[in-house]
Parts: sequence; structure tokens; C-alpha cells
Amino acid sequence: MSFGYKTILAHFDSTERAGRRLQAAARLADAHDAHLVALYSIMSPLYSEPFVADGGAFVAQELLRFQERKDAEARAAFDRLLPTLGRSVEWRSETGDPAAVVNEHGRYADLIVVGQYDDDATNDVTPDFIGRVIMGSGRPVLVVPYTGEFATIGRRPMVSWNASREAARAVSSAMPLLRQADEVQVTTFNARAGRGGHGDVPGADIATFLARHGVKANVSGTSSKEVDIGNQILSRTDDFQSDLLVMGGYGHSRAYEFVMGGATRTILESMTVPVLFAH
Repeated sequence: MSFGYKTILAHFDSTERAGRRLQAAARLADAHDAHLVALYSIMSPLYSEPFVADGGAFVAQELLRFQERKDAEARAAFDRLLPTLGRSVEWRSETGDPAAVVNEHGRYADLIVVGQYDDDATNDVTPDFIGRVIMGSGRPVLVVPYTGEFATIGRRPMVSWNASREAARAVSSAMPLLRQADEVQVTTFNARAGRGGHGDVPGADIATFLARHGVKANVSGTSSKEVDIGNQILSRTDDFQSDLLVMGGYGHSRAYEFVMGGATRTILESMTVPVLFAH
């Protein structure tokens, strides 16, 4: 059970989106009186460019210089941003596979903050980065969309509840945010009442659980055979004007890659508000 965020770890990279991500993490750290860590780790061009072996030492040296420039530019961007945050931030930098680096450092944090992958822009991580962090860190992961400004995160959260282990972990992991919220909405999707699932009244048991933690939640349900659950979740998040979505993260490993579940994949591709995942 989580009783508060005392350490928040934010992934930092050389993209323009990194600054907004760190600003969001700083606001959360302020709200929870937490220590904030900015962890810089990006995919090295030596590993991402397949032609290095054919180009010889010269190409490798050029790529190393390019890496050094990116590293220096990212640190300079952090230094420019730091005074605007109005708080101290611990800087860490480590080479290697970014997902593995974040997972290692993240196990000593209460919350990990990462950015949504943008298919239409330059990224410093691989497309499976977020999935690997959700599945492998053992910590709740807050994913910040690559577009938009988020002045508040968690004042009007929506919990996507399906009575699963992952959803239960997400609710407990989000409890520090839920306790501070102005209004909490719990929504079930295509829920079936009965033993082994949602109980006699879908959503009632989790609402009782939240009430015992001092969280008053409104409960609603929606069902549709024509619309997949991922898009139902996105639609209801918009209907409630939520500034945070809380849900379980689902997936499995296959042939050295992580394959995310259908609803999780839809949310990761099309999110419009920050999403707290737990696996």
C-alpha cells in the first residue's frame, strides 16, 4: 500500500518534450513534498545505426561526437529549466539501454514519470520503452502525453476499473493523488456482475475500499459491443474532463519484445491526459 510519494523519478532526454515532462514531475513533487530526480538516459546512436560496422572507426567516432553534443545540449537545457522550477532537482546521467537504466533507478522511487512515444517526431528511446518500464520496473509509471500543457494532474482523476490485479495495484499506487483530488470518478467497462469479477454491483466494492481511505468516488459504468474498451476509456475520460487516468497496464513478453494488451496499447497511442499505469 502506498502512503505517499517521497521520491519521484522523471526520465529526461534530448527532446523538446523533456522539459514539459520535468515540469509536470516537479509540480507533483511539490504537492507531495517529494525528492525529485531527473534521470538522463538515451539510446546511443552506436546501437541504433546499423551501418556503423561497415563505416569503420571514422563513422563510430562521428557518432560518438554526435552523442556527446546531444548529451551536452540536454544538460544545458536542464540547467536553463531548473531555475523556473523553483525547487531542487537531482541530476543523474547514465549510458546504456534507457529502459533498463530507468527500471534500475526506478526501483528506488515511488513514482516514475516518462513521456509518451511520438511516432511523428525524433525519439531518444525505442517504441517499446514505456511498455518495458511499466512491465519491468515494479513501480507505478505516469506517462505524460507528448502534446498539451498540464497545469493540474490528479484534481479530477478517472479510475478505469476492471477488478483485476493490475487495476488494484494502480488504485493503491495512485492513492496519494486520489486523496488530494477534488473529484474522483470510477468507471467500469463492459462489466459483468457476479463472483470472481465485480461483485453484485460493478464498482461498488472499489468505491467502498476508496471511502475507507478517505476518498469519495462517483461510480459509473458503460458498455458497448461496437467500441473497443480502449476507445471507451478515452471517450469517458474526455466526458468527465479528467486530468488523470488511472488504470492497470497489461502486456507480456514475446520473442525479446514486450507486447502490450489491446486497451493499454490504445491508451498509449492516443492518450490526451497523463495516465498512471501499474502492473
